[in-house]
Amino acid sequence: MLRMGDFDITELTKWIIRSDRRLMTLRSFRHSQFLGASDISRSTGRSIQNISTGLQELEKRHAVEQLEPGRRTWKKYKLTSLGRSALDSVERELSAGMFERVADELSYKYVREAFRLIVSDPILVTRQMKLHEVVDRVLADPRTRSAYVVDEKRRLLGMIGLKQMLTAVEGSLLIVDKTRPQTRTKRVMLPFSVEEYMVRAVTVSPEDRLMTALQRMIKNDLEDLAVVDDQGIILGELNGFEILLLGSETMKRQARS
Repeated sequence: MLRMGDFDITELTKWIIRSDRRLMTLRSFRHSQFLGASDISRSTGRSIQNISTGLQELEKRHAVEQLEPGRRTWKKYKLTSLGRSALDSVERELSAGMFERVADELSYKYVREAFRLIVSDPILVTRQMKLHEVVDRVLADPRTRSAYVVDEKRRLLGMIGLKQMLTAVEGSLLIVDKTRPQTRTKRVMLPFSVEEYMVRAVTVSPEDRLMTALQRMIKNDLEDLAVVDDQGIILGELNGFEILLLGSETMKRQARS
């Protein structure tokens, strides 16, 4: 197996191909020696934030580096020697069908490989907060539709999902709309506190299989799951889009076959 210093090129190649963000960022250097996040964003149609994250990830693996002082203010990057080797390897593997082989590995992936791909920090709230404060936080980051209720040690107590937030909105509208005929009696919980609306959170651990997490999502009609350690402390959120990201290549391969 090809090695370069302490880096395994094959594993680095697989790591890049597993992320569309990293793959698109690296391949942008095929025709340009120096690139910044805005350059790649314009050519790929991706957001600058998405590409900046890809560059940071590649920089941590020593595949790209910023230009030396004097030009660093441009925030331009170039491939390292490792990055050039990785790009060559990526191109070879793409033509040889590594996408299909990586897709086939989905059933063997773990939660630890998926969570934080899209949502790096879950929305954490306390049971004393007002529900409108939770709604504001969710609206500020629409990638997630859930907030997690924790104590002072980040131990998970429950969650507020989109369904609970919409239920509260319905209750608020029923109070305001005095003229609307009431077809049924409904107890409206006031004053719309987190403690009143929180429900039990469905959880997974980083060591759970991704397929197990997906089945748990479907069974409980959820789009997000809390990721916790063995002490019940929340580590992050497994977002449905993260599973969709990893599973999309499997569906593409099946459609082609």
